[in-house]
Amino acid sequence: MNKEISSISELLNAAYLLTPELIPKIKSEIEKVNKKSWAYFAPFLLSYNLYPKRSLYCLEIFETFIIFQHLKNSDRERIDFVLPPILLNSKSLHFLDTLCNLISNQFNQKNIRIIWADDLDKGFLEEYFGNRISVEKTDQEYIYDINAVIEMKGSDFRDLRKSVNKIRKLNPVFKEMGSEDLNESMDLLKNWRKVQGRKNKFLLDWGYTRKALMIFSELPKEDLYSWCIRIDNKVVGFAMAGPITKNVANFFVIKTDIDVSGLSLYLRWRVLKELRSFLVVNDASDLGIKGLKQHKMKLRPCEFNTTYTLAIIA
Repeated sequence: MNKEISSISELLNAAYLLTPELIPKIKSEIEKVNKKSWAYFAPFLLSYNLYPKRSLYCLEIFETFIIFQHLKNSDRERIDFVLPPILLNSKSLHFLDTLCNLISNQFNQKNIRIIWADDLDKGFLEEYFGNRISVEKTDQEYIYDINAVIEMKGSDFRDLRKSVNKIRKLNPVFKEMGSEDLNESMDLLKNWRKVQGRKNKFLLDWGYTRKALMIFSELPKEDLYSWCIRIDNKVVGFAMAGPITKNVANFFVIKTDIDVSGLSLYLRWRVLKELRSFLVVNDASDLGIKGLKQHKMKLRPCEFNTTYTLAIIA
């Protein structure tokens, strides 16, 4: 599309609501820029779309590919960008600026957020917008060397080996998730939320995890890998993952019965064995939760990927 957009209604009419049919296109665009940030996982973007309250759209215009969200409740609306435009260049930055002014004027937004941006894109955006852009939040995503975790050699992986050996004694059955496992997996998620909800004020992944369970059968298996683990014929954990690019995998979802000690580490290790065709896996951030940080450090990340939430003043 190569047409100027002069209103929010024109923007929404020109864009496409994210659906499973758009996954190949999104993956293709992401592969072009060789991203490794967790949010560039196409099935996550689809699961993050909770229409009509939080609707995700993609827009292809002036050789620019943009993904934005439309938040709508009873008293107000706002639009923010989920990711920076793919690709970032002078033309796409100018168009982004035009959209920011349009959104600010029509929705009376003081700022327009870019929810996930990496170091490289942050640099381009700061250079273009100058003091009109600010950093709202910074996260450190955990990147694991898949082969190192699978082999779990040396003293650094002592805790992981203990957990793996402990769960092995319980004769776990690790299998590809099927429709017959869905109800138990959903019940596990509900119970997990009740327990974790008492510990943390917010659970950012509850909505998209539930949506992912609901739509996993609609996505090709090469885009979204799904497994569950049974002990004594009961689902005690499930996990989802898949490709961000040809070399980088996304560890998308993991939920386990917290009463089974060591199970979460075991399931992470077992999933990484299924991802051995990739070089590294992105396991997202720790959300500032001390226990989650300690847990993920046991897999000895080989690097951290920094992401930012930015705010643009139109």
